[in-house]
Amino acid sequence: MNIAISGASGFIGKHLTTSLSGSGHEVVPLDRSFFQEKKFDQLVQTLSRCDVVINLAGAPINKRWSASYKKELRDSRIKVTRSITKALNACPRKPELMISASAVGYYPTGGTHDEYTGKRGDGFLPELCEAWEQEARHCPPATRLVITRFGIVLSPDGGVMRQMLLPLKMKFATVIAPGTQPFPWISIHDLCRAMAFIIANKLIEGVVNLVSPGRLTQHAFTRTVAKACHAWTSVTVPRFCFRVLYGEGATFLTTGQDVKPTRLIESGFHFADTTIEQILRQTDHSTIGELDLSRYMGRWYEIARHDHVFERGLSNVTATYTLLPDGKVRVENAGYRTDKNGNDHFKRAVGRAKMPDTTQPGKLKVAFFLWFYADYYILELDKEGYKYALIGSRSDKYLWILSRTPHLSDEIKEVLLANATRRGYDTSNLLWINQSKSIFPLTFSGYQNGKPSLYK
Repeated sequence: MNIAISGASGFIGKHLTTSLSGSGHEVVPLDRSFFQEKKFDQLVQTLSRCDVVINLAGAPINKRWSASYKKELRDSRIKVTRSITKALNACPRKPELMISASAVGYYPTGGTHDEYTGKRGDGFLPELCEAWEQEARHCPPATRLVITRFGIVLSPDGGVMRQMLLPLKMKFATVIAPGTQPFPWISIHDLCRAMAFIIANKLIEGVVNLVSPGRLTQHAFTRTVAKACHAWTSVTVPRFCFRVLYGEGATFLTTGQDVKPTRLIESGFHFADTTIEQILRQTDHSTIGELDLSRYMGRWYEIARHDHVFERGLSNVTATYTLLPDGKVRVENAGYRTDKNGNDHFKRAVGRAKMPDTTQPGKLKVAFFLWFYADYYILELDKEGYKYALIGSRSDKYLWILSRTPHLSDEIKEVLLANATRRGYDTSNLLWINQSKSIFPLTFSGYQNGKPSLYK
């Protein structure tokens, strides 16, 4: 499917783009320029080619709500949603589905609520959610509409949770007073899975709460995180401190809604993360116990990776390992980067690798700059044919799926993804690599008769 996403550059948008792309969908990011009046025709043409539109646009609410920022909160949601629905009504070919984000801040702070609760809460945030949702309801009748009310989206790699974990670096946890307020949450992994579930299930429409069934208070959340991170103590921060920092926006932190995901559960969706411990689980970095280094040498194609600064924008990536006469390993990473004019440029980085401890053959060290070595952990390996591998590091930031061929079967991908998930890696972050090019410039392949040898 072709899926257009507004807000694709945000925290949720990046994760969702990676997840949907990894499932074979073509994601079309809708940046801010699409919502200029002069670009309306271009927006119409773009949405006409899409099957699904996901509207995530909106300035973050975890800031001080001054009068000017309140206007930004409204405009970033209402105006973008209005532009999308106006364009949808003008589309000659309507997308099948529009998913428009909202928040559980729509609900009152007292009582327990699900999608069948008709009453909204009082104050700026509930009013904003209602106005946001009303704009989405102007989408054409031919397009199925789902309004997703998000809880607090949690992931250790960013978003709100990164801010919440900052005090734990100093080994103390902070409870936001009074601590008894509900803490409606969902993991980024389950949010991406729920979005895919909604896309696939055509009977789902209307309001859907994206919150975990594992309901918590703010104090219970903090206590769980503190235990997992071995905090020495916890500190309760009074409400007025947050009012000083955030003004009226402090209500986002000092109050909360008790919300259930009734519609998702009724539709047969199963949550992967129902406890905070599952999000904070320690990653299993254990490596393979045996490695024939000579068999591991040669060219590997990068099938998927956690994107990072060193490979940002690279496609058709390969890694070539060469065992040198002195027992060290030459490493060459290569790929193509496309410039703004659509021209491909070949890029290459040459480094070296070593096995620091022969009793742990799956743990290598790789350096591309001076003596700065990074971990290279062979987590899983096709021991029979050395045809595919799962690579990680001590930092969960890096993860690769490698293959001896440019493409890997879906069955093997599923096995490696399951192994990575079992180990605690967030596979929704994986970027699946285009391997359409088969010809590379001349590349070092080893030594023959004491001289370097090259191959294409």
